[in-house]
Amino acid sequence: MENKYCYGIDIGGTTVKIGLFQTDGTLLDKWEIVTRTANGGEAILPDIAESVLSKLNEKGISKEDVVGLGVGVPAATKDGVVKSTANLGWGFKNVKE
Repeated sequence: MENKYCYGIDIGGTTVKIGLFQTDGTLLDKWEIVTRTANGGEAILPDIAESVLSKLNEKGISKEDVVGLGVGVPAATKDGVVKSTANLGWGFKNVKE
């Protein structure tokens, strides 16, 4: 069976902490990027996507081998939607999408 991978992503007001794991729980890499909250936090999700894709390229992992991403945000969510955050600058944001 070939390896499958997943990401754990913790979005904080200062940094976003990201971990790349094998699906058996083995941590392959961890790193942080700055949380850019300017302009209503519009760069946060694109920055995360860029960082995740960059790590796939660095490790030689195809997107098809990633089975999921777990994302934590500092706010209440319902069905992947954040209605408001105090420290990210987000109003309504569909994180799941």
